[in-house]
Amino acid sequence: MAKKGNKYKGYEPGEVYDPTGISKYLGLGRPIDFGEKVNKIAMLATIFICVAVTLWKTSSGMDSGEAVMFSMTSGLGFLLSYIIALELDPDRQLGGLIGGALTVLGYYFFGAGNITVMLWLLFILRMLNRSSGDRHRIGDNVIIIASAVWLGKEGFWVYPLLTGAAYILESQIKGGYFRSLYLAGISLAGLIIAEFSKESVVLTMDMIVLNCFAIILFLPEIRIAEYTQAKGDKNGKRLIPKRLQATMGFFCMLLVAAIFLHGNEAGKQLLPGTMAAIGCGLYLLVALMRHQVVFKKY
Repeated sequence: MAKKGNKYKGYEPGEVYDPTGISKYLGLGRPIDFGEKVNKIAMLATIFICVAVTLWKTSSGMDSGEAVMFSMTSGLGFLLSYIIALELDPDRQLGGLIGGALTVLGYYFFGAGNITVMLWLLFILRMLNRSSGDRHRIGDNVIIIASAVWLGKEGFWVYPLLTGAAYILESQIKGGYFRSLYLAGISLAGLIIAEFSKESVVLTMDMIVLNCFAIILFLPEIRIAEYTQAKGDKNGKRLIPKRLQATMGFFCMLLVAAIFLHGNEAGKQLLPGTMAAIGCGLYLLVALMRHQVVFKKY
């Protein structure tokens, strides 16, 4: 029997030199280029935040161990918000710095949530927009599905549900991988062991306003993504605008679904992503006002 091929031709990545052979199992990894000025600033800011927050908390009387944990969480939140912003708007990096700073501020007012959600979100966004220049492979799928099922077991059943939806979406948009449909089935099967709490959801008005503001400010990004000039890391090809727009739309749907189904706790978990959306939206607004956005189709 002949091997079944991808129904979308012309979007598979080219041959990439990989002496370790790991690219056969992991396709969504993206190295950080320390030669770029903005990346250097982000790394230095992460270190500065960790040191500054540690000194601040210890000087205010907090136990040294707790102070270090809080500072590490703040620094990691800043870094994750920056990286998430690069997936939401790969054409403008400075929006990630704004989002990272807002995340640290948000942790002060709302507190930090489960960081596993940000790992899951990062992989989902890269799977949809193909910013790595490669499709998701077996190792990526294990990480995505395992983290979603684990979160579902912890009571956040919306994540295996949205994971299945993401795989279905990935299979249908331009350049999609047909086996994603099977992975959607596996993800949705994780709902079998998910915990469905009967307790009422606690959702405060400040969390609703914050996420509504983030979505409204981020919506213009979906239109501007049609003119993206960003390229995949491995294949050097321009990102497919329809995939990037689908990624942004899925992200907005995620914020609405998670916040209203799981309340403030989900809001804290998604805080770096929410702040990344605000940072991207604010920077895009400034770029539009200064006529720095290139409206050019390829």
